[in-house]
Amino acid sequence: MLHYSQSGEREQATIVFLHAAGFDGRIWRKTQELLPDFNCVCPDLPGHGNSRQVPVHDFDAAAEEVANLISSLGKGPIHLAGLSMGSYIGFRLMVRRPDLVKNAVFSGFQHDPIRVSVFIRALMHGSSWMMNSKRNREKMARSLGVADASLVSFKGSKPIATSSTMRKITSLALNFDVSPDLSNVMTPTLVLAGESEHPAILSSLSTFQSELPNCAARVIPGHGHGWIAREPELFADSLRAWFSETPLPDGLTTIAEE
Repeated sequence: MLHYSQSGEREQATIVFLHAAGFDGRIWRKTQELLPDFNCVCPDLPGHGNSRQVPVHDFDAAAEEVANLISSLGKGPIHLAGLSMGSYIGFRLMVRRPDLVKNAVFSGFQHDPIRVSVFIRALMHGSSWMMNSKRNREKMARSLGVADASLVSFKGSKPIATSSTMRKITSLALNFDVSPDLSNVMTPTLVLAGESEHPAILSSLSTFQSELPNCAARVIPGHGHGWIAREPELFADSLRAWFSETPLPDGLTTIAEE
């Protein structure tokens, strides 16, 4: 079973938060503080933090672990929020167990494989070792707008996820493909991306909005992959609006339909 933390009103609507690779459930602390009227559940995903003992096989297996957690809470269907790796896993959860998810907000993922050269893949493979350095992890966190350096280390100075886990997740993310499933996912879904995101993630927004039956896609101007850390209030307002079926905040920009 995945380790998790819980905050807010236990009897209120539940939001399950799925974090990005290289972090753990603590990354959501600020968001939890801004949503005290929700029951916020923040697991450490497979291979990360206090769930390091749970192996990373693929995103489907990780989604099954999240499904088991939700079932154990007895809170389904729940609201779901994901960032980067958490979005990949969260989407696979909706495909596999739509009964567990009422609606969802995801940021920082694409719908089909990202094509990169063998050289770039090798470079990414090698750079995973750099995350063994606390200094490099903290530099990466700052580049994403994460001010609290402790959120990138486990029990003081250890990396939250091993180099092999990070390489596995990078490979899974690059090869992610939900194109065949889009038309079958009926869960109301809001897909977000920073204006300076990877081109594959930005170009996927229109695909999600047009092919996912109950989807809206929005851009956050002036930001990149780490916009949630830099604009926590906007993210919390977006969650509250989507989950309560009220108008989305003005800080989100609509995309043009293709």
